[in-house]
Amino acid sequence: MERLLSEHPSFSPFALLKISMTCHGARLSRRALERLQEPDYRFGTPEAASPGGAASNSFDIEFEGRPAGLVMPGAVLLRDSTFVYVNWGETYEDPFLVDYDPELGAFLLRESLEGDPAIDVVDFVPRPAIFGRRTSRGTLMDSLVDVRPQKLIFTAYRRCRFWEGGEQCLFCAFFTKDPADPAVDPEDLYETVHAALEEPGRYSELYLSGGTDYSGSEPFENEVERYIRCLRAMGRDFSGGRFPCQLMAPAYPRHLLERIRRETGITAYGADIEVWDRRLFESLCPGKARVVGRDEWVRRTVDAVEVFGRGNVYTQVVAGAELARPGGLPSESAALASNLEACEFFAEHDVNCMFIIWRPHRRALLGWQEIPSVDYYVRLAEGFHDIRAAHGLFSADDDYKTCGNHPCADLERTDERCWA
Repeated sequence: MERLLSEHPSFSPFALLKISMTCHGARLSRRALERLQEPDYRFGTPEAASPGGAASNSFDIEFEGRPAGLVMPGAVLLRDSTFVYVNWGETYEDPFLVDYDPELGAFLLRESLEGDPAIDVVDFVPRPAIFGRRTSRGTLMDSLVDVRPQKLIFTAYRRCRFWEGGEQCLFCAFFTKDPADPAVDPEDLYETVHAALEEPGRYSELYLSGGTDYSGSEPFENEVERYIRCLRAMGRDFSGGRFPCQLMAPAYPRHLLERIRRETGITAYGADIEVWDRRLFESLCPGKARVVGRDEWVRRTVDAVEVFGRGNVYTQVVAGAELARPGGLPSESAALASNLEACEFFAEHDVNCMFIIWRPHRRALLGWQEIPSVDYYVRLAEGFHDIRAAHGLFSADDDYKTCGNHPCADLERTDERCWA
């Protein structure tokens, strides 16, 4: 970290720590885990846990290695409120340790062992007031939503139909449980949003996504109908028509986007390209390639700007997956060039292009693989941020206060080009 900070003097040390924690992972000491079961931090309820002890989440991703009967925490918060999402319980080769010091009454980040000197003081997203509450249908609100620092993330459909024919994205481990009734009731979403508003100032944006459903008389017709019903329910308490809400969905044709814009109150839309390289898009995202196609996906994303406005359309790449074996790009330099090309292209067309750090998962078809170096992600974050800033774009819907999964967005707070 010292070397990287010396090589990148304008890079936030907190953003660097976030990247390092995401790449290397972290584990919880016993006393930290016990402290996190107390009411102020308890990020869920036992009833919303799976038989394996993993807390439910709106994307139904399964994490192994979590102790049964204990609830895993929300995101780690660094001292500047940088959000760090850790897959608690996964096996990491060299993870950080989050410990708790009862004398200080604080969580400490250590290198790996309880006796190691503290790297820094950290905290966790506090327990939302909606957790433990039920909707009128008896659904636990914890099971409906992922909570980020100031964002509620809902899922409308807990199944991805690309899995049916083995066409899922090869890096994806979402929606592996395949429930009998994957559709979420819109009234449950409304009641959860309504209850969340009782905690003033806690949230600044809503977000809706789900597994891909390309059924209908034209691809995605049924999915769009479902999203419209859910978004209308979620926006029922807001006056004035529009409310801060982002829809993350496939790349829809313009007439479907215009309908969503016309019939709901959302303010932002994201269609994630996932992989920019044309050849790798075909191999890593076979379902998207068959139903939409890489060039059409790009064209529709750019066209969406005319519907939602400049800077209100997003896309992202799963950075690191482009290096996966077999068949990935030959080097980190080649991967960096490919992804920066994507960011530049989209920025020239007024689209915010972000990236997330690829964390391999055993349930994904790519399985466990070595991920790129921390250096790679630092260079990528710097490059993505500089490109967007040079084009006058900033990530109001995916910054550290809302999504928190994008290291490039964490750099905006220290760059006057983004807030002046």
